Amino acid sequence: MPQPTLSFWKLTLAIAVGTWLGCLAVAATAWLVWRNIPLALAPHLAPPSTATSTAPPPTRSNEEMFQQYLQRQQALQEQQNRQVEKSEQEKRFNSAPCQFWLQQYQADPTQKNREKMDGYCG
Repeated sequence: MPQPTLSFWKLTLAIAVGTWLGCLAVAATAWLVWRNIPLALAPHLAPPSTATSTAPPPTRSNEEMFQQYLQRQQALQEQQNRQVEKSEQEKRFNSAPCQFWLQQYQADPTQKNREKMDGYCG
């Protein structure tokens, strides 16, 4: 039984046609989606009805807002300071001299070793 053979040009033409049809399908889908996007978003973009009136938020004085700003800035500064202290403490604990004197104190818990450990480890 003879095997059907595809010539080089027929194969190339078939691949090119398939690629173009695929691109056309993607373009048609994108066009349809793009055309229908405004219909799908219309309920979300509609202005809210004025039938339900909500009370405006209470106005705060500038002094109150400034005090709240200062409190937030102070809390942020304290948080940053704690993070810096924590990272410095971790650096000290992970340093070679601290580890050395920590092991020395664990092996021989004398006052001298404790002072050295406290000096290097903080």
